[in-house]
Amino acid sequence: MFQKYHALGNDYLILDPAQQSGEMARGLTPSQAIAICDRHRGVGSDGIVYGPLAEETRPGHFACEIWNPDGSIAEVSGNGLRIFARYLVDAGYILLDETDGCILHSGGRTISIAYGDRPDAPIRVELGRASTAPEPDTLPPDLLAALGPATLVNVGNPHCVFFPDAAIDEFLARRWGPIVESHPAFPQRTNVQFVRVIDAHTIAIEIWERGAGYTQASGSSSCAAALAAIQRGGCASPVTVQMPGGELTVDVSSNAEGWHVALIGPVTPVFTGFWASDFLAPISNT
Repeated sequence: MFQKYHALGNDYLILDPAQQSGEMARGLTPSQAIAICDRHRGVGSDGIVYGPLAEETRPGHFACEIWNPDGSIAEVSGNGLRIFARYLVDAGYILLDETDGCILHSGGRTISIAYGDRPDAPIRVELGRASTAPEPDTLPPDLLAALGPATLVNVGNPHCVFFPDAAIDEFLARRWGPIVESHPAFPQRTNVQFVRVIDAHTIAIEIWERGAGYTQASGSSSCAAALAAIQRGGCASPVTVQMPGGELTVDVSSNAEGWHVALIGPVTPVFTGFWASDFLAPISNT
């Protein structure tokens, strides 16, 4: 059994260990994640949230793993975590009127969640500390000529943000995204954003996600792009981030510890599904 949700077209599957059987009740493997996320032979998604994990037993605390379609694990996902937060209410792990102080754990981060007063209200996820850095000096000249200088951002996972003079669109993201993602300057690979500043509180972005490819929306990418735009002096918080799938809001603040980012946006349930034995049997022990 599994649940499917999307956040502005960025779709994730929830695999609750309590609802799985056999080896999948004890954890996922890369080959299982690849098979399940396959849009032609599997369920199809931009990723999987596996949780809540039994290792976290404190009241109001929930841990999860976030899997990419290529079988790698993501440290964090802004949309994936908001989807996980919605699932916790839908599945009865936490009551909506008792969500104050709800904490998620992902990729070594402790992340607070703020719910609205209805299940379908926007959910706020505090991704917490963020940092920026200048571009590495090993990016090729033709890339920099096409895209301009880059800003590196870390919001719990790595991002490389460009502000090209050219129009940003899906073609641009698909042309340069995979090149930047896997460039030797990024040994662990990186997420990539292409940004256009619209006004002091609005940006538009196209996204290439590490391990997932082109996506209609991304929470952590929105946070990274908003922070980069603010650091460049082109924007101020809060920032509305426009993507092909819709809009998210990013709050950026700073204190003695550095930058902090938070993400607000909707989550939509899609369906609950049940594994067919013909699909599940071949992947159960892979």
